[in-house]
Amino acid sequence: MIKVKRPECPEILRADPDKESPGRAETRRNIETGTRVYKVYADKSVRKALGKMFHGKCAYCESQITAIYSGDIEHFRPKGRGYYWLAADWENLLFACPFCNQTHTHEMAGDGSTREVVMGKLDQFPLMAENYRLSEDHAVHFLSADSRYTTAFGQEEAVRLLVRPCTDAETESYFKYNDQGLILVGDGLAFPDQKRAETSIRVYALQRLGLVLAREAKVIEIKAQIRRVEEAIADFDAHFNDGEVERIQYEGLLREEMERLHRFQDPNQEYAGMARYIIRQYFAASGLG
Repeated sequence: MIKVKRPECPEILRADPDKESPGRAETRRNIETGTRVYKVYADKSVRKALGKMFHGKCAYCESQITAIYSGDIEHFRPKGRGYYWLAADWENLLFACPFCNQTHTHEMAGDGSTREVVMGKLDQFPLMAENYRLSEDHAVHFLSADSRYTTAFGQEEAVRLLVRPCTDAETESYFKYNDQGLILVGDGLAFPDQKRAETSIRVYALQRLGLVLAREAKVIEIKAQIRRVEEAIADFDAHFNDGEVERIQYEGLLREEMERLHRFQDPNQEYAGMARYIIRQYFAASGLG
C-alpha cells in the first residue's frame, strides 16, 4: 500500500456553492428525506477518475485490476455501516479489487501454514473507541461543513483502525515485507499505529495466499535486478582505471541497471510499496542510499 495523491474532484460530485452537483443533490435528498439512494458515485466519470488515480491498481493490495475487471468503487467509510451521507463524497471513494473490498473465502498464508477463512472489508470500519463513531446526528451538519461535523470527524479519524492510502502521510511505514511475500507490521511503530497496521492487514485480507504468492514472485524479480546492479557496480569498479571511454561505457550500463531497479518503485507498478521497502533495505545495508 502506498500513499496516493487525490486529484481534482469529478464534476458530478463537486461541492460548488453556485451550482449543486448531482452528487451533492443526491446527498442532500438522502439527508433531508431519510431516503437511501446511491447512484451518482457509480457514474463512469467517477470510476474513470479513480482508476486513473490508482493506475488501475487496488488501493489496498496494489494488485493490477483493470486487465481482468472493471474494479470496485470502494467507500472507505462504508455507506452500509451507516455513513450514508458520504456515499457520493469524493474524499471517501477509493478504487479496489473485490478480494479486498468484499468478503470471500480465502486461503490465508502465515507461519508456514495456510488456513481457510472468510475475509474482506465489506462494511467494516473498526475504531479504537466506539464512542467517537459518527452517527446520523452528524449527517445534518455535513453539507455545510459545520464545525460540529468537522470536529467530530477529526475525533473519529484519530481513532480509526484502518490505514487510509490517500490521507496517511506515512502509509508505507505501516508495513514491511519478507522474501516469501508476507506483509508484516512495520518496525518502530507506536501502539496506535501498530494496531492500525495489524487491523488493516486483517480487514483487507492482505495475507491471502494468491496475493502472497504474487508478491513473492515480485520479490524474486526485484532481487534479480539487485544482483544485476551489483554486477554492474563490480564491472564499473573493475574498469574504472581502463580509460575514459571504458569508464563512461560501464557507468552508463550501471545507470541503466539502477534505473531498472528504481522502476519497481513507480506508483503505476504492482506492489510498489513492497518494492520501495525492499530497495530501501538494500540501499541501507549496502551503503548506496
